[in-house]
Amino acid sequence: MELKYGALTGMVCMIFRAFEFYMGWPDSELGQYSEYIGILLMAIGAYLCVVETRKLNNDKINFGKAFYSAIVVCFIISIMIGAHAFVYNSSVDPDRKERMAQYYREESIKEKKTEGELEQVEENARTYFSPMGQVTAETGNAMIAGLFVSLVIAAFTRSKEKGVEPG
Repeated sequence: MELKYGALTGMVCMIFRAFEFYMGWPDSELGQYSEYIGILLMAIGAYLCVVETRKLNNDKINFGKAFYSAIVVCFIISIMIGAHAFVYNSSVDPDRKERMAQYYREESIKEKKTEGELEQVEENARTYFSPMGQVTAETGNAMIAGLFVSLVIAAFTRSKEKGVEPG
C-alpha cells in the first residue's frame, strides 16, 4: 500500500517540481512559497494511504500503524524528490550553480561585503547549488516535512477506541 501511494505521489511531486523549474520559480521570490505545495501534495498522498490502510483493517488503525504508513510514503517521496534534484541540477540545468553564485555575489556587493566575504558567498552558493548539495537539501527538507506530516496524519486518522490492535 505504502509503495503504491509513495510512488504515485512522488511522481506527482516530480511533475510539479519539473513545472516549477520550467516556470523559473525556485530562483525567484515565488519559489519560497511553492515549497508548501510540495508539502501539501505529500500530505495528501500520505493521508490517502492511511485512510485506505484503515479501511482494509475494518476501519481501525492505531497511531503507530498510521504513522508507519504515512512516514513510509513520505520517505519514498523524499527519495524521488532527491533523484529529481540530482537529474535536474546535473543534466537539465548544470549552469544553475554558477548563475546562483553570481546572483548571491551581486546581492552581497549591494550589502558592501569585502572581497573575502564575496568569495566565501560564491563558494557557499556553488556548494549548495551543486547536484549533490541540492540532493542533500531537497531530500533532507522533504524528510523533515514528512516527519511532521506523518505525525499530524497519524494523530487525526487513528482509531479513537482504546485497545485497537496494530493492523
